[in-house]
Amino acid sequence: MYVLETRQRTTAKLPLPSAVLQRPGQASILQVYSPKILPLRKLQTRWKGRIRKLPQRKPSPFHLRIGRTLVITSEARFLPRGFRPIPRLQIRAGPAFGTGEHATTRLCLRFVVQFMRKQGSQLESCRVLDLGCGTGVLGLAAARLGARVEGWDSDAVAVQEAERNRRLNRLGKRVCFRKRDVLRDAVPAAELIVANLYDHLLLHLLPRLERHRSAGTTLILSGILKGQENSIIRAANRLGWKAERRARLGRWFCLQLSVR
Repeated sequence: MYVLETRQRTTAKLPLPSAVLQRPGQASILQVYSPKILPLRKLQTRWKGRIRKLPQRKPSPFHLRIGRTLVITSEARFLPRGFRPIPRLQIRAGPAFGTGEHATTRLCLRFVVQFMRKQGSQLESCRVLDLGCGTGVLGLAAARLGARVEGWDSDAVAVQEAERNRRLNRLGKRVCFRKRDVLRDAVPAAELIVANLYDHLLLHLLPRLERHRSAGTTLILSGILKGQENSIIRAANRLGWKAERRARLGRWFCLQLSVR
């Protein structure tokens, strides 16, 4: 994975994932990410800045335990003894984002599990929409706990990986994954919408969810860097949402929004 860092300021919709880093007393920096260097070279000719390769460590077995409710693991054979009685979700570490190791995914998983606990007898009819599903870990976690889930991603490779993880966990028709664009396709009804994206995508997504706000949908938004959370909250407030909960892990934030 490569990243272009530039002081260019743009409000245009970028074809690649991006984030704006804001540090006190310093000019903001736009980061644009790509698995290939050529698209960033093209942007660099216009915007200047520097391109660097992000370090990637070799994948190793990981286990994420969320209380006694769920264990996310990459390799069940190496599961610690104390984790074995807890409901399990195995996520293959493939080319798509979201195995449970990243801070944004961890934060989302905690919020999703807590939301599912509160559903009680209504859990079987609870509909969850996972926007930008990547490996499908968030949607699959909700499905493992009993919800009905639909996951979207604009990347066909991610959808394939999510489907592979669905089959690996034998979740059948309780969850499905589709290639969809969150900013173009009509967003179906759901009791919970989870979006682990980037701040600029979240800001464009929020205005499209008016009917979901009217219906009382809960939003869990992540992929938000420290310094970006307030702009998301202000935009949500203007549209009639309130920040019910927030959590931070390292430099990443996760927000849970509900109707004001």
